[in-house]
Amino acid sequence: MASFQQFIYTENLPESSQDNLPACFIVSNATRQYEILLLRLLSGTLTFTNTISNVEINQRNNFSEIDFIVNNNISDTTIKNIFHNKISDFSKAQHYYENCHTYGNTELFKNLLAELTNFFYQQEKNSHTLAFLHLYRSVELVSYCFPLFYTSKSKNYEKTYIKLKDFFTKPKGELEFFKEFINNHLFKDELILDIYLTIEINAPNNNAHLKKMYYDAIIKLCDNNRSIPVLSTSPNESININRKGLTSLIYDLRNRYFHFLTGSYNDNFSSIELPEVDSFYKNVNDLIVNWIAQIYFELLFKAIEPN
Repeated sequence: MASFQQFIYTENLPESSQDNLPACFIVSNATRQYEILLLRLLSGTLTFTNTISNVEINQRNNFSEIDFIVNNNISDTTIKNIFHNKISDFSKAQHYYENCHTYGNTELFKNLLAELTNFFYQQEKNSHTLAFLHLYRSVELVSYCFPLFYTSKSKNYEKTYIKLKDFFTKPKGELEFFKEFINNHLFKDELILDIYLTIEINAPNNNAHLKKMYYDAIIKLCDNNRSIPVLSTSPNESININRKGLTSLIYDLRNRYFHFLTGSYNDNFSSIELPEVDSFYKNVNDLIVNWIAQIYFELLFKAIEPN
């Protein structure tokens, strides 16, 4: 029986830009090369259509930037700029994507593409809580796969073995495992962890009461978890946190709302504490998908030019 196709991806780069890119980056030639579609989706250069609702979405947020930007126009330069100052030669990126389907990671990137496409689709429908669930599923999907992908690309066998052993023996649990990988391995020598992240607090109709509730909820999560240090705040308007705590915040945003068993952890959020919950998750979702993208792109650069 033929598998169901939930989304159709279409190319909408200008023809001149398509001519200036290697064929592997063009959607018509990458239909089943899921990692290329993921690159195009996260770079804000892809259009997709839901086959049931016929809703077409032009994904134009460019999450390859540390703090994402909106692509007002897209061209071959948009894609090439992802690799600028990150690898020595764009032809190496071409070689990677021409061969990525042979690396044995097809199912991983197929599933990650599906989760993130569903995120953008639910976001378009203003179903931000369901959109968050697709982000969380994405994090769970990559929490073990990405560290393995990272170590498999290392040139130094001995260092690879030590890294792999550390990943599986030192951390306790999935969260600690992924945090250890991101903070102490993947971004160990990068500046991104030292660049603070701003969470802007917004609510429907700029409702002051809701803004205070959303602000208090995030502050509560940070206060209860020493792994999410708050650097500064503008009460009820914005919160600046250390990026090292972002992975912990993602887990807590899931655990403290989606678990509500009577008598369990008493810091879980009720629907009274977080009314209009779609509006609450709208404040954090783009920041989370941006973080997932940054992790993927850093892995990508290291895979193209291993240390």
